[in-house]
Formats: sequence, structure tokens, C-alpha cells
Amino acid sequence: MKAMLRNHRSLWFFPLALLLIGASSLFAGSSRPDCKVCGMWIDQYQHTRHLFIAQDGSKVMFCSLTCAARYLKSHGSEMKQLQVADYLSTELVDATRAVYLVGSDAPPVMSNISIIAFSSRERAEKFQQEHGGRILTYSQALALE
Repeated sequence: MKAMLRNHRSLWFFPLALLLIGASSLFAGSSRPDCKVCGMWIDQYQHTRHLFIAQDGSKVMFCSLTCAARYLKSHGSEMKQLQVADYLSTELVDATRAVYLVGSDAPPVMSNISIIAFSSRERAEKFQQEHGGRILTYSQALALE
């Protein structure tokens, strides 16, 4: 009886192993974009993401201003443009024209304080009324990093 149970278990092991190997190969081809500094998945940080566009047209994604600032320290001379997501709409806008809100109750990403961006001062002020924080320019926000 024990030998039968042992054989029965081994019969299940082989197909289960094949299933696990096959399932892992299914997901190997689907890569999620990640932050080039910290490795966090960008799709989880759509509201705070930054996009670095180099002079040669190549693009690098970041989860936050904090990670973008770290990258800029060594690659800033290669930058053509930096874009940031509007916190509410997630649409990308030129970071130098964006309005940053620092210290609101929005969850911080890769820093101790919240740093989020908006496409206009009006949008930032409206969010600020409910969530606090102080409004800064791109240069001022970048200097915090």
C-alpha cells in the first residue's frame, strides 16, 4: 500500500513540475517597465512617473522625481527633455513647466516627503486646498533632491 501511495505521488510530481516550468516561461516574455534607478514597476507609479528623453532620442523612465534627480546627476548633460505625469490625469507634461506640490498628504515615492506634479498652478492649488503642501517650481523641487 505504501509503495502504491509513493508511486501515486511521483505521478503527480512530474506533471506539476512541467506546469510550473511552462507557466514561468509564459510570463518571461512580458516585461513590465521599471524605474532605472530603484527598479520599481512604473505602472504602479503612473501618477509620479518621470520620463527622461536623451538628445539621441532614447528614453528612460523613473518612478519619481527622487529617482530622476539621481539619474540627472550623472546623465544631465545628455538630457533633451524631462517629462512628468500630472498627478491627477497621469498625462505627461514638460517637467520644467510643471508645478510641483511638496509635503501634501499624498503618499511619498522614494523620499520622506510627498513630491507630486501638476500641469498647471490652478490644478496644484485646488489639490493643495484639500491635501496641504507647498507649491514649488521644477527647479525648487529638484533642489530638494
